[in-house]
Amino acid sequence: MSDRPVTSSDMVTPGPLARHPRDLDLLLAALTTPSPDENNPWSVTLPTAQCPIGQLRVAVWADDRSCPVDRNTADALAALERKLASAGASVHRTAGPVGFAESLRLFEQLLHATATAVTDDAAGEAELAAARDLHTDDASPRAAILRHRTQTHRAWLRANEERLRLQQTWHLFFVDGQYDVLITPAAPTAAIPTGSRSLTVDGVERSFFDQTGWANLTSHVGLPSLVMPIAYGDDGLPIGVQLVGPAYADRTLLVMADHLAPLLGGTAEGVIAPWSG
Repeated sequence: MSDRPVTSSDMVTPGPLARHPRDLDLLLAALTTPSPDENNPWSVTLPTAQCPIGQLRVAVWADDRSCPVDRNTADALAALERKLASAGASVHRTAGPVGFAESLRLFEQLLHATATAVTDDAAGEAELAAARDLHTDDASPRAAILRHRTQTHRAWLRANEERLRLQQTWHLFFVDGQYDVLITPAAPTAAIPTGSRSLTVDGVERSFFDQTGWANLTSHVGLPSLVMPIAYGDDGLPIGVQLVGPAYADRTLLVMADHLAPLLGGTAEGVIAPWSG
């Protein structure tokens, strides 16, 4: 167990947490192996590319005006780029394969569409009534969530079509760009203390939900991603990056994380991994 304080950025993930990629490989095997009582004849075999650092083709999406990062995070990413390039990797900056704000809007719509499954009928009817009473120009976060929670099946089908188009855009980014991995910030800042409900980026207050913005780019399109610490901020709290791969590259990302760790002057301890969904 680590003796450093738990921070909210340590858990910017819906998936398993571990101290080393090899531990995550065990967890991945558990998640992808059917239990005996499922009587499932199918198995999942995820490829593992044993690619040395010097042969990696890396894209870096370092910042976005929809979710800007602070100076410490930008500096940590730039330092990682230099280390990768020095090790022989091909490193290219990108503005991102998809629109950040548009992707997050779709993520939130699909996420909240399933949230009413746990409510009873009376609560559901109350939300429908509240949604009908919303003013058409109400663009508040509460209104957006309420509209998503009470959207029609037709609206969900259209969102799902948009999801499929987004998946194709990501697929073409990796295939046509010939990238093995995309590296993004894990969050706009270093980890923030548990219980904090505010987020400040270089002195500018941002929406607290920007804390999970980068991590929410991939799960609704089924891409594997993995978060690992790469540096520490001025306050001594960890700064993380997110590794994103093409579909079914889960184990490839684990190998990459294991290979990246020595470049950072340490081990891969502290890895956090959200799996593709």
